[in-house]
Amino acid sequence: MKRVSKQREPSRASLREMPEVDLKDGNWKPNRLAARIAKEGYFLPDGRHIMPLPRQGRPKKGEEPGPSAARSVRLPPQVWNHLEKKAKAKGLTIHGALRVAVVEWIGHP
Repeated sequence: MKRVSKQREPSRASLREMPEVDLKDGNWKPNRLAARIAKEGYFLPDGRHIMPLPRQGRPKKGEEPGPSAARSVRLPPQVWNHLEKKAKAKGLTIHGALRVAVVEWIGHP
């Protein structure tokens, strides 16, 4: 019986044969639903409606950050630690996770 090993990454030879992708040639299409989802939100399988949060991170140079108020929040250390772990697992910052939780809890205005 011949044993076949699973190759986890492409070989160097196959990578040399593969042509590079050039996105500047215009042969790609943007996601046609992205603008609609950004404007209207989307529905989860359980029927809940989710509105996307504004773009996260620093605003682009010359772009206004938008209206927001800086507030402080006090949480017990064990809650904060749990929040840090869950945010990291989802690839969010702690403050981003707090924003998501608050928006889901109150519903998007």
